[in-house]
Amino acid sequence: MKTIRLSLAALAVVGFASGASAMDLSSVTAKPYAQAKLYYEATDLNGNDMFDKKSASGQALLTAGVTGKLDSCWGYGFEYMIADTLGLENNLVGGVRMGQGTDDSPLDTHDWASQAYVTYSPCNTILSNTTFKIGRQFLNTPLAFTERWNLAPNSFDAIVAVNQDIKNVTLVGAYVGRGNGKFVQVSDADKFSSYVNSGAYAVGALTKFIESLPINVWYYNVVKTADALWADADYTYKMSDDLAFDIGAQYGSVMPKGALDGAGDTNGFGVKIGTKFGMFNVEAAYTSVDDDDGTARVALANTATLGTAHVPAGYVGGKKTKLYTATIYTDGTAVAVPGSDAWSVKVSTKVDGIGKFIAKYNSCENDTTKAPLQNVDELDVIYATKVAGINAKFIYMNRSVDGKYKVADAALKDDSNHFRVILAKNF
Repeated sequence: MKTIRLSLAALAVVGFASGASAMDLSSVTAKPYAQAKLYYEATDLNGNDMFDKKSASGQALLTAGVTGKLDSCWGYGFEYMIADTLGLENNLVGGVRMGQGTDDSPLDTHDWASQAYVTYSPCNTILSNTTFKIGRQFLNTPLAFTERWNLAPNSFDAIVAVNQDIKNVTLVGAYVGRGNGKFVQVSDADKFSSYVNSGAYAVGALTKFIESLPINVWYYNVVKTADALWADADYTYKMSDDLAFDIGAQYGSVMPKGALDGAGDTNGFGVKIGTKFGMFNVEAAYTSVDDDDGTARVALANTATLGTAHVPAGYVGGKKTKLYTATIYTDGTAVAVPGSDAWSVKVSTKVDGIGKFIAKYNSCENDTTKAPLQNVDELDVIYATKVAGINAKFIYMNRSVDGKYKVADAALKDDSNHFRVILAKNF
C-alpha cells in the first residue's frame, strides 16, 4: 500500500488525536462508518453494442471513516478510500471510472485519504459561534465543490470558517490550497496539486432575513487566474393551502486576470419554477450564458474539475455546474459554456415501498461555430430504491446531437444511449 501524503493542516488530525491522552478521555467520541460501492456504465456510442465489453466501464470503491469529538471545542474526521477493478476488465468492462493517480496504471488498486481534518469551535469566547474546519475535506460552494456523480468524489486541502453571530446570516470564509479534482473522472485519487495553480479564496453570505426568501452571495479570488461572483435566491409563493410555487434565480460572473488577462468575462443567469401536482413534483428552468469578445472564456462551472476537452479551443469548462438546466452529460461542458442557452423540465415522485423516480429533459443550443460544441438534447430517467439493505440507482440517458454540429470528438459526435448502475451498501 502506498505512503499517504497529506498537507500539514490535514496531519493536524493525528497530532490532536495523539494528544487526547492529556485530556479527559471520557469526552472523546468516535462514530465509524463504511460503504462498499459498485459502479457500472454501458453505452452504444460509436456504433458499439450497448452492453459490449469495449463500450462499458466499471469499478468498485470501499470507503471507511470515522468522525467524533475530542472535547466540547475540538472535533475530527478521517476517511480513506480504495478503488479497485475487481477484475471486471477481464470479462465485463473495457475501462475504469477514475483513479489513475501518480505514476500508476488505471488498472491498479488506488488508495488515498479523501478526508483528514480537525474542527474547532472556540468555547465561551467572542468566537463561540464560529467553527473552523482545517485539513482535507469536501466542499459545497457554487463554483468550487465536490462532485459525487462518479465512482469517487474529489476533495480539497482547505481551511474553512463558518460564523453565525448575525441572526439569519451564515458567513463563510475559505482558503483552498490543493485538490485532487480532475476533469471527467472527478477524482485523481492520491494526486493532489495546487488548486488552479496558486490556490483560491472564497467568502460567502447565506441569508434568510425573510423565511420564504433565502438569498446567497459568493465572491471568489482564484489567485493569478480570475475573480468570480455568484448569487442565488429562492422564493416560495403560496397561492393556497394546496398550491405553492418554488421560484429560483441565479447569476454568475467569471472575470479573468493574471494568466488569463485579456480573456473575455463570462456572465450567465438562470431561472426556475416548480410546484407539486398530486404525487408529482414538477420543475421548469431556463439558463443563458453570454459570449463576450475575449479570446478565451471560462465556463460557469466547477473550478475544481476544469478541463479543455469537449469544449471549443480557447474555452475552459468544468465538468459539473450549479446552473439549473444541467443534466447528467449536458452539464458544465455545455449549459455552462459561453454562448449557451438551455431549458429543462423535470418530474419526480416517490412511491412508498417502491422507490423514487426522476425524469429530466434538457435542450441546449450554442451560438458559437467553434468545434466541438453543438446543439444537443438529453433525456435522463432515474430510478432509486433500496433492496436487502443495498441502495440501488438505475439511470438511463439518451443524447441527441444536431446533425449540423456533429464533430470528430468521440464523446460528442453521435446520438447515444447510456445505462448506469450504482449499488452501495452502508455499514
